[in-house]
Amino acid sequence: MGNADDPVADDSHRDHDCEAAGTLAFVAHYGAPGTGQAWTCTRCGKAWSRVDGVFWPADQGVHILSIDDVQ
Repeated sequence: MGNADDPVADDSHRDHDCEAAGTLAFVAHYGAPGTGQAWTCTRCGKAWSRVDGVFWPADQGVHILSIDDVQ
């Protein structure tokens, strides 16, 4: 297993729905005001982005702008 104090190390928390479990905790705003927010799951440690009111796994990069987004 892992350290009981480290939510990421505990494999029993790997198979859950972060959004449905209500375990997402706000971390910070990023970008221009209202652009996006960083969140993390307090149960498994997975990073999430909230863009336009929709949560996306941060590793999908939805929160990263391209040149086309700003022209």
